[in-house]
Amino acid sequence: MIQASNSILRINTPTKEEFLNIWRQYQPFLIEGVAENWNACKNWSNDYLLKVCGNNTIPVEFHSTIFLNNYNYVKEDNYDRKKIKLKEYVDIISGNKKDDDLEYYMAQIELEKFFPELIRDIDYPEYLDRKALISFWFGSPGKAFASVSTLHFDQEQNVFVQIRGRKRILLFPPSNYLSFYPPVGERGSHAHFSKVNPINPNFELFPKFPWHEKIEVILKAGEMLYIPPFWWHHVTAIDENISLSFWYDLKIQDFLRQKRILSTALNILPHYTRHSISSLTKLRSIIKSFF
Repeated sequence: MIQASNSILRINTPTKEEFLNIWRQYQPFLIEGVAENWNACKNWSNDYLLKVCGNNTIPVEFHSTIFLNNYNYVKEDNYDRKKIKLKEYVDIISGNKKDDDLEYYMAQIELEKFFPELIRDIDYPEYLDRKALISFWFGSPGKAFASVSTLHFDQEQNVFVQIRGRKRILLFPPSNYLSFYPPVGERGSHAHFSKVNPINPNFELFPKFPWHEKIEVILKAGEMLYIPPFWWHHVTAIDENISLSFWYDLKIQDFLRQKRILSTALNILPHYTRHSISSLTKLRSIIKSFF
């Protein structure tokens, strides 16, 4: 059963063929009736995580407290990571341990590497003919937990799964790359991030930004959201929550099978390459990511 709701398509328990038929349209869509049956959605309480892997050491992002207040898009010098045990991180987000000078977020942790004990609780979505890299996100909306991803796009196919709690996700289709005001040419910055704060519109500073094209999704536990490559998105925690990203590398056939993805990539590539041309390693990474 498929239905349109709040400007985004919803599909219930799709077959691989049904998924790919919608995937070809190069639009985000919601999947229901799949992840809600995983043991992860049923079992991943803090108590369970502490029992199974509480002593695992993981890298956690931390920022100065003014990072999000000033809405700094991600640069190499305004955030860092340090390694702590999961049980220490749970203490922090539970309010049992405070650091008034820092905000924390367990973001984009490679699940198989840092939490191999949890793999048994999930099922790999078998919609695309390639292996996914799974990233684990664990955050909270509290003051000391910077569970916000500033506006950006990814170069991979992303099946984003909400395991616990809720997230607010703002999506924007990839029209003109420069209309998203990326920090092109700014030293130390990342060209797939935007300077725009979409939850606090500034029409004078960013007049070309496509404000009217916003799609807002409140992603609930057990729901999956497909985010196409190069679609801009901004993510905010509503509750203490856990999410998984299933990242699938772009393949040549994707450019041939998905509508508009090739023209989108060609719009971005010249600016993106120029931004990173100073580093041969980065340039090779860009070429690999696109082709």
